[in-house]
Amino acid sequence: MRLFRTVLAVLAAATLVAAPADAGQPRPPSDPAGALLAAFDDHAIVAKSSPDVGTFLFDLVRDPRVPGKVNDIVVECGNSRLQPLLDAYIDGGDVPDVNRVWRDTTQPSCGFSTFYEQLFALVRQVNTTVPAARKIRVLAGDPPIDWSAVHAPADLEPFLDRDASIVSVVKTQVLQKHRKALMLFGLGHLTHDGGSGAVAQLEREYPGAAYVVADHRGFASDNTRLEQRLGSWPALVPLKGSWLGTLDTAYFPTNRDYPPGTRGYPGVDAYLYEGPAGLLLREPLSARAVLDQDYLAELRRRATAVDAPPDSIEWPETFFERERTSGVLLRG
Repeated sequence: MRLFRTVLAVLAAATLVAAPADAGQPRPPSDPAGALLAAFDDHAIVAKSSPDVGTFLFDLVRDPRVPGKVNDIVVECGNSRLQPLLDAYIDGGDVPDVNRVWRDTTQPSCGFSTFYEQLFALVRQVNTTVPAARKIRVLAGDPPIDWSAVHAPADLEPFLDRDASIVSVVKTQVLQKHRKALMLFGLGHLTHDGGSGAVAQLEREYPGAAYVVADHRGFASDNTRLEQRLGSWPALVPLKGSWLGTLDTAYFPTNRDYPPGTRGYPGVDAYLYEGPAGLLLREPLSARAVLDQDYLAELRRRATAVDAPPDSIEWPETFFERERTSGVLLRG
């Protein structure tokens, strides 16, 4: 009996230590993946900032609840002109040059991404485990540029409106077909109040279509105290009805000016916490891309063709130098 009481005392003490400062407020769901998937019950789109700062997204794709709940994953690093190539790869085909899908976009940094390289391979593998009706399609959202036809800055201009391309893909391949999609883009493309952002444009025709999730990458100030309030991770915290929704907007990295007194994260529905910002890792570069001399030569040709300034990341040497000095942590 004494041993039993001792165990109870230890458990009670552990509970007190683990209790957050906001114990009286509703706690975020203990199943963040389930909470994110539940958003599809009321929305055609769940739009999440990417690349992921942790393992949440890869774990989500592995979740057996995803096939059948999510029809499509729409990605930023994918040339929409090469959608047939991507479809063939995701369907299990032998596509040795599939890396063109993320290397031949308007964004040079996409070509060095390990996130999308791994995501595509993971979805392809998941699709081998489910019936045809539940297979996930990956949709490329970047403009349909053909770099072999770009020889001057004017040749690039028709492909600079990236949001227009995203809107076209999501509208024709998802919304008009009554499908459900997970969108993975930089948050500037996703917020409800983004003005010309893709989600904001889509919701003018399809009001309330999207549920927007922002990754935690650190608060603008008082970060340690506020992270302690977030508690354990991973956690998906809705803005509405939580203390995050009442927090002054200045604490969030919005990169925009809002009137004094604005609260919450404008244009965002939920906040994904995958751990303290000081422990989050940067996405490593793809060794395959870094060591591919033909690809690097093509990037230099593109930079020359569009008259890219010498200090811009269109030049691989500039991009590598930036990465070399950035460290391995997001906030190192």
